[in-house]
Amino acid sequence: MNTDNFDYIDNNEKTEYFKKVLSENIKKYRTDTQEVVAEKAELSVDMFSLAERGKSLLNSYNLTQVANALNVTPNHLLREFIKNKQMLYDDLISYELDTLTAEEKEFILYTIKFIKQNKLGK
Repeated sequence: MNTDNFDYIDNNEKTEYFKKVLSENIKKYRTDTQEVVAEKAELSVDMFSLAERGKSLLNSYNLTQVANALNVTPNHLLREFIKNKQMLYDDLISYELDTLTAEEKEFILYTIKFIKQNKLGK
């Protein structure tokens, strides 16, 4: 399902798709056990497990708590629903840059300068 078609589907279908995508993204970023993430997010293991399995929705506060426990932003968990792709990519790139060494960042900076130089030269 494409989120561009959301205006044409009923709310129950939207909710089920939202839970499915959120569930997949939680699984993607979870590196600790459910118990550890639930504790960090200050949720019961049952509540976290239901969200991770796509059986329950998190409220905005709990979604933020889960994102913090996973060391990501809520944008990472909701990326398929964010329409401002520039803002989303800025956030995702920033997150990825935080995980790199200084040497890797230097390489990325060189690559960006190379792309900009070649783009302007056309």
